[in-house]
Amino acid sequence: MADENFDALNTLAQNQHQLMDDNKTKAPFFLDEAEKIPFELQGFIAEYKRQINQELTPDNLLWAVGEEVSDFEVRKGLVMPVLKMRVEENDAPVYIFASQAGSNYRHPDNFIDQRVKIAITTFLDAGTKDKEGNEQYIALGSIQQAEFVINGLLYQAMLKDPEAVKSQDRIGKVTQVIDTPDFRFISFEYQGAELGMLAKNFYYQTWTKPLNKVAYIGMKFPFRITDIIKAKYEDQDGVKQDMAAGRAVPKGLMYQVLTTRLPFLESPDKDVESKFERGADFKGYIVRYHPIQGIFVEVAPGWWCKGILSANSPIKPSVADAQQHTPVIVHLEKINPKTHTGRAWIKRFPHGVVRVPDPHEQ
Repeated sequence: MADENFDALNTLAQNQHQLMDDNKTKAPFFLDEAEKIPFELQGFIAEYKRQINQELTPDNLLWAVGEEVSDFEVRKGLVMPVLKMRVEENDAPVYIFASQAGSNYRHPDNFIDQRVKIAITTFLDAGTKDKEGNEQYIALGSIQQAEFVINGLLYQAMLKDPEAVKSQDRIGKVTQVIDTPDFRFISFEYQGAELGMLAKNFYYQTWTKPLNKVAYIGMKFPFRITDIIKAKYEDQDGVKQDMAAGRAVPKGLMYQVLTTRLPFLESPDKDVESKFERGADFKGYIVRYHPIQGIFVEVAPGWWCKGILSANSPIKPSVADAQQHTPVIVHLEKINPKTHTGRAWIKRFPHGVVRVPDPHEQ
């Protein structure tokens, strides 16, 4: 697996795919139901198709906005989700098959009401005519090809001068925030392509401030590229699973752009080291409680220390305090900057502990 971002998204999609498979009904035939391009817009769309075939450049891509996702029978016996988009410049309808939806192919609904660049790839003859007798066509597009063009240029720049690419400050715009117990991730638009970033690279994670309190849709933020990996869709574990299940998948080359926002944030490391050196007392939060392993306290984002509580303490925390992140006043006894761990004496509970009802008193 070349990219943990891609792997994590594939894992998240498993249950969603099962629900879709279990609830499928008879899908309409694509050629019969798809919206045709108005005759007066055919020339405009056709010109972009010719241009992208001649030269793979961002100038030959079109901005489009997702409108809806529906299941269609695209050929006899083959049903797949199809994303309908509108060209931003003139509202021309363009359809994106799942196999052309790029790195986010498992979640085409993520593109609804989102603005990305697409390539025009095909005109399907609908076999019908409009009221004026003009032949009607359906336009097919590709997010995958647009991603290939946009991210491919970044990849070529990386090969030429990696430090210049990695040091450049860029601006992204959040399009999706996923914050679950098992997976925290944001999607964002950059130069017309959809990129992703794990929560651990978006901010210094803390149990007291979840990702959905830090990131929001529409948020613009600075970031840097840390690496770009050239790979094949067919080599990705999730794609292999979908192929084995008979689902439509993208094929061919892809560029996985790895990103981070952390260089633009103040690291908590210096603050922790300073408090340790000064022997400061300060507030932390209980984030884990185990009857054998003991108490763990978050003393700063990403810093977990073993909480040491006097055996004579009249106050005894419980699992409920870990769940509620009960505040504690601590004094650092030992720290390890490499692992962001250490030992912290728990001096007091400024607000007490979570009251757990005694079943014998009820």
